Amino acid sequence: MFDGMMKVYGRLAIVIGVLGMLAILDRLFTGPLAFVFGMSETTLGQWVVAALSFAGTLMIARIVKREVIHGWLEQRSGKQVPPLIGSLTSGLVIFIGICAILALVFDRDITGLVATGGASLMILGIALRDIVLALFTGILLNVEKPFRVGDTVRINDRLTGKVDRVTWRTTVLLTGNNETVYVPNLSLSSAVILNMAQPDTRSKQTIELVIDYDTSVESAERILYAATLGAGGVAHMAPPTVFARKLTPDGVLYEVAFTISNYADGKKSEHAVIKGILQCMRDADITISFPKAESIGTASRVKIANRSLDVFHLVQQVRLFRGLSEDLCHRISGVLIERHVAAGAPIVQAGERRNALFIVGEGMAKRTSSDREGAKVIQERFIATEFFGRKALFSCQAHNATVLAETAVLIYEFDRRALARLIAETPELIETFAVALAHLSWRASHRGNPDEEPPPAVIVRLVNLYRGQIEANYGPRPPQEAAEQAAAS
Repeated sequence: MFDGMMKVYGRLAIVIGVLGMLAILDRLFTGPLAFVFGMSETTLGQWVVAALSFAGTLMIARIVKREVIHGWLEQRSGKQVPPLIGSLTSGLVIFIGICAILALVFDRDITGLVATGGASLMILGIALRDIVLALFTGILLNVEKPFRVGDTVRINDRLTGKVDRVTWRTTVLLTGNNETVYVPNLSLSSAVILNMAQPDTRSKQTIELVIDYDTSVESAERILYAATLGAGGVAHMAPPTVFARKLTPDGVLYEVAFTISNYADGKKSEHAVIKGILQCMRDADITISFPKAESIGTASRVKIANRSLDVFHLVQQVRLFRGLSEDLCHRISGVLIERHVAAGAPIVQAGERRNALFIVGEGMAKRTSSDREGAKVIQERFIATEFFGRKALFSCQAHNATVLAETAVLIYEFDRRALARLIAETPELIETFAVALAHLSWRASHRGNPDEEPPPAVIVRLVNLYRGQIEANYGPRPPQEAAEQAAAS
């Protein structure tokens, strides 16, 4: 370090040393030098001191420029300072040194020089006002660091982007559309800056929607909660919240709030949550309300539907029962057993011989099982209109996995006795259920290709398989015999 400094300041230091020796030993050298140059010893002494002072001023100016501006300040901010800053600072130090030399060494009146210099600096400041302010704002941004490279910031609620770099004049942002925006630091001096990476990257998202009055608040709350919590690919930092916020002429305004781990995933998370909400509402036969078209002078009132229709609509939306007549759906809804399960409680246990199929009416359930090799744990979630326990009901097998209520769940149980009674009354249901189970089984094994159609031969084989299982457990028998056996069981 010392060698480097000697290379930079060596010559100037030698000049200062020589002039210093001349100033100290003025009596030994002043007389001969004054004689040689033809001037008085006093005048020559003043010039020696002036030269020494000017050399010292140059040394100070160079130290300020190299060690302070382009040294300490750059290390402190981590950015390269523009050469203009160093040159202006160095020039200011030299100007102050010259004024001091004229006033103290030569005893001159420097009022005019100072006035001229001040006027020049004022004119220069006016001309370079925006540049200087931008530079000093850049200094503050680099020193105070309200944001760092890589942070996502929002400026005045209008511009959002990721900080790519911060110079002394501009801040460069990369927007979500992959656009590069150069923001002058001058505009940032009075801007409201929201740093979404501080104190951490968590972000709270909200979605508002209006649901008709024919859906109870409890049902809407559970369905929205389950849909938000079960949205695929969303990393929740806390349980979501659902609030009924306002009664509007078109329905109840609900607010769904959830907190994600990374603000950068905001759009993806909102997309996943909205997609999940729409799917759950579509499966539950609940529609989002839009403003009603009203004729002039005619009042429109929203009709509140009968709650007894909820189970009937739920049955219609269950995939296993789709395509059945309204009469059969009414009969199935009439034999379902309503059960309420608290969050965390088991609905069925692995190995339990409970011959029943369970339909989720509200909330969300989770089933944990392993693959055939037992090497991989598989988790499945069931929300409104989804069901589990097909093998337990139709094949009378034990449940192969435990199903827990992940939230408070309203569950409907369709047990063996009810199915036997329906088949006894309507034997053709054996074929209907066999076909439905065959398609469900094939779709479950081909989830990665939803557009692929099942081969007819495979469907025929599966239909025969399920028909045989149902007949082995439920018929075919005369209706009276089947009903008596179902009642006895």
